Amino acid sequence: MHRLHVVVRVSVVVLLGWLVVATISAQPSDKRTFFEFSAPVKLPGMTLPPGKYLFRIADPETGGHVVQVLSADGKMLYGTFFAVPAERLDPAPAPEIRFIETPVGTPLAVKTWWNAGEVIGREFIYPKQEAMLLAKGSSQPVLTTKTNSKTVDDTKNADLSRVSANGNETDVNANEKPQASAPTGASQQGEAAPVTIVIVARPRD
Repeated sequence: MHRLHVVVRVSVVVLLGWLVVATISAQPSDKRTFFEFSAPVKLPGMTLPPGKYLFRIADPETGGHVVQVLSADGKMLYGTFFAVPAERLDPAPAPEIRFIETPVGTPLAVKTWWNAGEVIGREFIYPKQEAMLLAKGSSQPVLTTKTNSKTVDDTKNADLSRVSANGNETDVNANEKPQASAPTGASQQGEAAPVTIVIVARPRD
């Protein structure tokens, strides 16, 4: 009887492991994820109104540094953003966004995005002028460019820094492996988006 119990337990563990692997392998390479916001949310160069959005990796085969945010049905493109890897100590238990702390009365700003079961996520790069404004209201530095970037397109740059509330900057090497750290800031969980969604990505008018 004892041996039977052992066999059953081992079988359950193997089955659960197989289900986890199957779930991960079934996820599209673009890691498409739904996030629904009840209030306006800031992204580099823009503010999203409340609603449900689809986040996806636009370049999964070439490094995953480009993130697109679309309407929930995948038909309307709200923005394309550049990001660098962000590593956490423990895998995200669910799809998760972390926000930059902002002053009361202003929209939360998206800082990082992780997928379920992963320790490597993506940290968004903000244009310099926007990052400096965000940093003034935050206890954490904001990722930006060394140059005086003004648009999201300007953030496609390997010369990065983090600007703090007092205006000090720390160089960031985008080509180095990120140092693992505990996530900071308010969080919001999302859910995996189905593979059946056809991505049209038509720019918003």
